[in-house]
Amino acid sequence: MTSSIRLLLCAFALALCCILASASATAEKKNVLKLRHKPLTLERLRQGKVERAGLRAQVLFAPENFKDGQYVEKITNYMDAQYYGEIELGTPGQKFQVVFDTGSSNLWIPSKECKWYNIACKIHDQYDSKASSTYVANGTEFAIQYGSGSLSGFLSIDSCSVAGFDLKDQMFAEAVNEPGLAFVMGRFDGILGLAFDRIAVDGVVPPFYNMMSQYQIQQLFSVWFNRDPSQGDNGGEIVFGGVDPNHFTGNHTYAPITREAYWQFAVDGGKMDGADFTFCDGGCPAIADTGTSLIAGPSAEIAKINKLLGATDALADECKQYLASYLPELINKVRNMSPLEVCQDMHLCDKLQQSKVQSARRLLSPGPLRSSGKKSSDSDVCQLCQMVSTFAENALASNATAEDVENFVEHEVCDNLLPASGEGVIDCDKMSDMPNVVFTIAGQEFVLTPDDYILKVSTAGQTECISGFMGIDLPPAAGPLWILGDVFLGKFHTIFDFENKRVGFATAASVQPSM
Repeated sequence: MTSSIRLLLCAFALALCCILASASATAEKKNVLKLRHKPLTLERLRQGKVERAGLRAQVLFAPENFKDGQYVEKITNYMDAQYYGEIELGTPGQKFQVVFDTGSSNLWIPSKECKWYNIACKIHDQYDSKASSTYVANGTEFAIQYGSGSLSGFLSIDSCSVAGFDLKDQMFAEAVNEPGLAFVMGRFDGILGLAFDRIAVDGVVPPFYNMMSQYQIQQLFSVWFNRDPSQGDNGGEIVFGGVDPNHFTGNHTYAPITREAYWQFAVDGGKMDGADFTFCDGGCPAIADTGTSLIAGPSAEIAKINKLLGATDALADECKQYLASYLPELINKVRNMSPLEVCQDMHLCDKLQQSKVQSARRLLSPGPLRSSGKKSSDSDVCQLCQMVSTFAENALASNATAEDVENFVEHEVCDNLLPASGEGVIDCDKMSDMPNVVFTIAGQEFVLTPDDYILKVSTAGQTECISGFMGIDLPPAAGPLWILGDVFLGKFHTIFDFENKRVGFATAASVQPSM
């Protein structure tokens, strides 16, 4: 698997970690946020008042009361890893593609004020305050911390058009520094957060709050993701202030929000059918996160799930690919050079050669945040080379032969010494024998089949299969936590009910809804 493909998987498996048409809608679908869909190509892939609303929901969801939704946004699905839609800022409107993220609460966009060397900014559309007649300066410093550093900029105010809403005086951040290759390679320009205002940086009022206050819409939104790559730009929809009945079948099961920050709720438990294995025993907290592409959970439990699926660690798999290419030459050189000299001589430790995989992992690292420095800027390839060279140097000094080193280094270094990446590579031919994975929420079982939780990556005529489960260990203040990203939300249509503080899940429609 190429590093660029795996970057997309990593970046949107854990990115930001932690994001519906009014009942009186008109026949014009002018306020639907559409998620357009990019088909998977050779570079494919790579987030207590429950019963009271029951009767109202039956009326709200009745097809005859949904007349093509007034507040709907069309969404683009890129490689089943990035879902984004269009907004406009300023007068006249400047268009941007943003990820609608229920795991964050701020709106930020690249700024025209970013420096020439900020690649992520320069290759995406940038907001130009000088070109807007409704711009109001604020200037408050803004920063969101990621593993690779701080995404920073300053606050501004302008009009914002999204899903047919013309929001007045929307505060947002102009980003002038975007760390990590995830933002460089993202098809989106910025992020529009849909979580609670409790976690909004600088106390900024989120766009959805302004939708509710300025338009008095029903206080909910619903998300439908189209996981069918043949649907072209029809990647899904977000309906603000209502629900489109064409997006799901059956009834929704609701779980109350347990913490108003992310859309957090309780999972009763989980299991793998036929595998005599359970997880989330006794219940566990989870969030519904449209900004995460996979399902993430505590590393120990994810490791057991992936082991039962026959998955091998993705980083170990990549390690073995590198060794197959470089090991013989490395063994010859290490007899006369230090490990670092060997790697520099082989151009595997050049300062400018950064591993895209490590950049993505570091950007989205759940562990303690580190400032960017020499140690944190070393590439995966350089670290791997030095590790192998040191191992080989010691082995040869102990009279091991080159053949001995080659026979042992792959297992010792790739399987034992490298930390697990949390990603699992799976044998595609064994998918039919894999078990269903079941999450129980509010007493209802939600079943994911192998076709739901295995991601197929096609490259140069070959197909590789990736587990939709990834390990993540959050700091004690936030974890342990399960993150039900797009692998789950693609199977189950989701209602984010702000008024009743609950989330609801129903089987998503698998065919293109009426347009």
